[in-house]
Amino acid sequence: MSVTDTTPIVRERAYLLWEKAGRPLGREHEFWAQAAAEIEGHLEGDQERYRDGRIIAR
Repeated sequence: MSVTDTTPIVRERAYLLWEKAGRPLGREHEFWAQAAAEIEGHLEGDQERYRDGRIIAR
């Protein structure tokens, strides 16, 4: 399994969430955590679909 740097994607998503919420001050970590959970959840879903399609020799 390869490691993917999601920082730029998370940063962009967190910024969009922050703007949508009206740019509140002092809540940067909240938006970063939400964005990271969304992005990582999406990536985990992709990995599960990949695993489900594999044939395992026994």
